[in-house]
Amino acid sequence: MPQDAGGAAPTRLTAAEVLRAAQRATPGPSLARLGALHGLLSGLALALGLWLPEALALGQRPVRLVFPLLALGALGVLAVTTTAAWLAARWDRGLLTTAVWAAAALLVAQWAGRLPYAGRNLLVWLLDPRFFGRVVYAFDAAANVRLWVAGFFIALGLVLLGLVQNYRLEGIRGALTRGRLTARAALLLLLPLPLFALAGWAAQDNLYRPLRLAPQLVDEALNTGRAYPGDLPALARQTGVNYGAIDSVRPLIADAPYTLLLGDMDLGGAETVFVVADFANGAWVYCRVQAEQLSHCFDASPPYVQGFAGALSGAGTPGCRPCTVRVAPDLAAWLAAQGTRFSGPPHITRLAQWGGQVLMRAADPAGSFAVECFYTGLGPYVISDCRLA
Repeated sequence: MPQDAGGAAPTRLTAAEVLRAAQRATPGPSLARLGALHGLLSGLALALGLWLPEALALGQRPVRLVFPLLALGALGVLAVTTTAAWLAARWDRGLLTTAVWAAAALLVAQWAGRLPYAGRNLLVWLLDPRFFGRVVYAFDAAANVRLWVAGFFIALGLVLLGLVQNYRLEGIRGALTRGRLTARAALLLLLPLPLFALAGWAAQDNLYRPLRLAPQLVDEALNTGRAYPGDLPALARQTGVNYGAIDSVRPLIADAPYTLLLGDMDLGGAETVFVVADFANGAWVYCRVQAEQLSHCFDASPPYVQGFAGALSGAGTPGCRPCTVRVAPDLAAWLAAQGTRFSGPPHITRLAQWGGQVLMRAADPAGSFAVECFYTGLGPYVISDCRLA
């Protein structure tokens, strides 16, 4: 066995060290750079599967927060998959690579599953600081179950990628010509992307379908039903859309433009979603969608206008069941005391609404002061906290 000039024992290199030395001697991008590119493309395919159906279904409808929410979701997925692929390629250790991708799968599943709730909360806080810190959309047990079911599809694709990533990257690198992308290298790079898009699509149907379908049904009922000159129940029997649900609010909405916003949502067994419709003429409508069927629409204002006035007077709203509102126990006396200060019937307006959180204002007719209160929930309606303005 040959020795060096000093008579030292020969240096033995492991197979992995020989491979890395060969990679350093080969011109072209490093495996880490190829890994980052592969992770970016894989994340993009996954994001398209997750949110392209949402963009196609709601992008042309007057639904608030659609594209900001989708952009937030896609950026989060791309950041996780790109970082995970870069780290896995850089470290190049079998078990460690698999662990990196398992962690990435968990992060992506949590991100996608919580986006309709925590993501919307974050956007609301950024858009309207008055709601900062408020849980506008609550993540409940039913949403958590959906997250883990959908997470299976996401994890399956990402962990499989982790198991074979570095073998594939070596093949892609070997298919480069002088460090440049060839047709074969591009094919190897793009080959698994449909798998990730399919995993995203399978996950989104479980996560987002009820939340996507509810505003679609309401938009269809409002847009078509209010202009239909004939019998709405008969039209419903022909089309399968419950146009009759808007019968009670038809006189309010006329042909005014409107925007839609998701209100409260409970994705348990009944899959109940409330959709808020705001009309340019001042009409304010809630529509309830249950088990993917439009149930009914109704005037939203009574508990916020008459109910607020009744809470301020301390007399309540006897004889008006839709006006019923609850007041937080530690707030009732304070609110009634403020009511005695009004010089006349208060001028009540809605300042803002996000989800089931509504900010109402009752101003003194003389303009000397006002009381602003937050309502929480869309049934029962609760005045949760107030302040002088």
